[in-house]
Amino acid sequence: MADIFQEVDEDLRRDKALAFWKRYQNHIIGFAIIAIAATAGFSGWRYYKQQKIEANGAAYLQALQTLEKDPKAAMPQFEALAKDGGGFAVLAQFQQANQTLKDGDKAKAAEQFAAIAQDGAVDKALKDLAAVLGGLAFLDAGKPADAAKLVEPLTGDDQPYRFSALEVQAQAALAGGDRAKAKKLYEQLKQLSALPNAPQGVSARAEIMLQRLQD
Repeated sequence: MADIFQEVDEDLRRDKALAFWKRYQNHIIGFAIIAIAATAGFSGWRYYKQQKIEANGAAYLQALQTLEKDPKAAMPQFEALAKDGGGFAVLAQFQQANQTLKDGDKAKAAEQFAAIAQDGAVDKALKDLAAVLGGLAFLDAGKPADAAKLVEPLTGDDQPYRFSALEVQAQAALAGGDRAKAKKLYEQLKQLSALPNAPQGVSARAEIMLQRLQD
């Protein structure tokens, strides 16, 4: 008797399964197709992305080789990468700004570095480096206020470029005629130079500037 009930139960479940399949088979097949397409699409995108990275890397190396022989000819290559170079875009932007600086247009180079520093999509380490380089370029271009403003976010206690930023600000204050502020900043640098993470030479430079400011 138990076997009969079991067979009936299995038949009922089979009938329900068939009924469920007939009712929802189009939806199930549709979901399966979407899942397969999504998986294939992800794999295809990953392949495309890898190919794009390799192509951009090759283009960047080619631009560097061109830069050694003919800097002017390399600029259009870096410009193309700066617009659509993926992870190499910011490196291309650095090369553009650096070449602009070598060409003698310090103000334009400073603006190019500043643009990198203010780009929210750029990695913080590269943004901070661009800010310091931009600050130095602004100083060379005779724009101390712009230099001080650009490096201001880097002067906090936890900022890795703190010492460089403070030096830029001290030079900016001196260039702007504020000797009292410059002296205060160099005194701060002199005190901070005792820290383990202080760059080599910062103490000596601060001491030299403080002696000059005493005159």
